Amino acid sequence: MSGEPLEGKVIILPRALKHGLSEEDIRCAWRNATAVRRRNFDIPCIYAAAGPDKSGNLIELLLAEQEDGDFIAYHAMRLTRKMARELEL
Repeated sequence: MSGEPLEGKVIILPRALKHGLSEEDIRCAWRNATAVRRRNFDIPCIYAAAGPDKSGNLIELLLAEQEDGDFIAYHAMRLTRKMARELEL
């Protein structure tokens, strides 16, 4: 699945920041995602995504969709080849 990210508030866990990205970078990448893939259909549904941070660098994201429609971002870093392949980029 590629295209626009889904609606909902994004909650960013501290561990998503461990690779040096800011909350602003993560929100920017999710808002402007160039590819989004749903990994499962259970709750919480996990999404893999890639989009540009505020400087235009592509980053990868992993988010969990909650029952209330919000998302929890728990992983963010510069886009890896492995994630680029998964997202068909």
